[in-house]
Amino acid sequence: MITLSEVQEQVVDLSNEDRKGLIAFLLHGITDDFPVVTDEEIISRETEMDSAEVETVCYEDFVRIVRG
Repeated sequence: MITLSEVQEQVVDLSNEDRKGLIAFLLHGITDDFPVVTDEEIISRETEMDSAEVETVCYEDFVRIVRG
C-alpha cells in the first residue's frame, strides 16, 4: 500500500487543476459530519472582532499556541 508521504511527493508534480480535482475527490469521500457554521454565527463573530470584544490572534501565534 502506498504511504501518505509517497502520495504527497506525487501530488507536488500535479497541476493546480489536478490538485483541485484531487481535493474534491478526497473531500467527497469523507463521511464524518462537519459542524455547520450559520451565517448568523459568522456575523456574530465579525461583530465581536469589530467591537474588540475578543482578542484576535495572528496566524503565527495561533500555530504556536496549537502546537504547544
